[in-house]
Amino acid sequence: MKYNKVINEMKQEILICLSRLSKGYGNRKWYISEQTQIPIDILTVLLKQLKYDGKIELIMLWSEETGLPNGSGYCLKGGLN
Repeated sequence: MKYNKVINEMKQEILICLSRLSKGYGNRKWYISEQTQIPIDILTVLLKQLKYDGKIELIMLWSEETGLPNGSGYCLKGGLN
């Protein structure tokens, strides 16, 4: 297909961004967009595809100050441990 190469490059950039995380940590969608320069509307679709492919997971983010839940983010598969 015409755009497969570009789509795969964007997915690879997302995985590289998430690979920099320590175990148990995740990045918010806006941060991934900022780091990869992928527009948020396109990033949303790519994150969903990567999640369905089993390459990334959704993770609950916690405030280190309060210890309370503070939204969600993404990490590589197995990054929750």
